[in-house]
Amino acid sequence: MMLKKSIFGNGFIAKSLVKLNPYLKKKNFVIYCSGISNSLEKSKSKLEKEVKILKKFYKKFKNKYIIYISSSSVLDSSRNKSEYLKNKIKIEELIKNKFQKYLIIRLPEIIGKSKNPNTLKNFFYNNIIKKKKFIIFKNSKRNFIDIKDVFKIVKIIVLKININKKIITLCNKYNNSPKEIVQLLETIVNKKANYKEINVKKQNWRLNYSSISKYVKETDIKFNKYYLKKILFKYYK
Repeated sequence: MMLKKSIFGNGFIAKSLVKLNPYLKKKNFVIYCSGISNSLEKSKSKLEKEVKILKKFYKKFKNKYIIYISSSSVLDSSRNKSEYLKNKIKIEELIKNKFQKYLIIRLPEIIGKSKNPNTLKNFFYNNIIKKKKFIIFKNSKRNFIDIKDVFKIVKIIVLKININKKIITLCNKYNNSPKEIVQLLETIVNKKANYKEINVKKQNWRLNYSSISKYVKETDIKFNKYYLKKILFKYYK
C-alpha cells in the first residue's frame, strides 16, 4: 500500500476515486482508503497490521487534512460486534484522537466493477451462476450505492465543503432486503437461485439520508425505489 498522489490505498475504492487527485492536492487533502477488503476477516495479526499502517501514515502525514473512508456498518448493532467492524471503530477513534484536521466518510455497500468475492452482491451473483446453495437472512436490510455516485458526492464535499472533525454517512435513500437483491440478480442472469431463508431479529437501524441530501442535490443522482435495480443491471447484465 503506497501513497498514490493524494490517495492512500490501491484497492477498488482508491482506484475509483483517483480522478479526485488534482482537487485533493490543491486543498492539501489526503484520502485514506487503505485496509482489509474482507468484512469477514477475523485474523488478529491482519487487523492489528491495519492499525499499525495507519499509525505510520499519521507520522508522515499528520499535518494534512485526512478524509478516512470507513463503513456505515459500524452503526448496525447486528453486525458491529464483528472483529472487522470493531477494528473500523478503533481506527475511527485513532483518526479523531490524532489528526487535527479530518473527515470520516462512512460508506454503505458499494456496487461497481469489483471482483472482490466477499461483497454481498458478488457472493449472491457467484452462487447463482454456479448453482450453489446459500443462505439469506429474512428481516435483514442493506443500503447500496453506485461507486460512481460515491465519486460524485465526495467530489462535492472536497470542492465545496469546509468542514472539520466531522463524520458523514453516504447512503442511498432506500434500504433493500437480501431477497430483493437475489430476485433482481435472478432476472439479470436468467437463473433460479438455490437459497434458504433464515429468520433473524428485525433490524431497526437506519442511515440518516437527510444529512447528505444537500450534497446529492448538487449532482445528477436520483435515489428512488428503482435505484438498486438500475445499478445492478448496469454492472451485472
